[in-house]
Amino acid sequence: MHTSGWRTVLMVTWVGTFACMLAVAVSSRTIGRPIWWLGPSTSPAPLVFVAVPVVLVLAPLAAVMRRPAIATRVSLVASVLLLATGIPDAFDRMAIAVATWTVSGAALLATIAVMVGERQYR
Repeated sequence: MHTSGWRTVLMVTWVGTFACMLAVAVSSRTIGRPIWWLGPSTSPAPLVFVAVPVVLVLAPLAAVMRRPAIATRVSLVASVLLLATGIPDAFDRMAIAVATWTVSGAALLATIAVMVGERQYR
């Protein structure tokens, strides 16, 4: 796969990851079990907490557009850190944690596939 191909895969992966995380956040609040970084509607979490997953999703997108040479490494780190954001929910909101882990796990697997593809076709 040439350079534009893997860049497209990473872009689609992280746009999809953003959409899925947004769906998890909205769903968690709708069912009354808000994700830790969002908080309940009566007492929302500080903006810095909300920024954590947003930055983790936007960083790989920015890397793909501005620094393609490091995009896969940024994507790998971001997906692992996004996996870690599910840990606080594991203690009392297991379904939300599993949803977060599923989304970030998919991003991690797509990133690994891109890394393998890059090495295979050099």
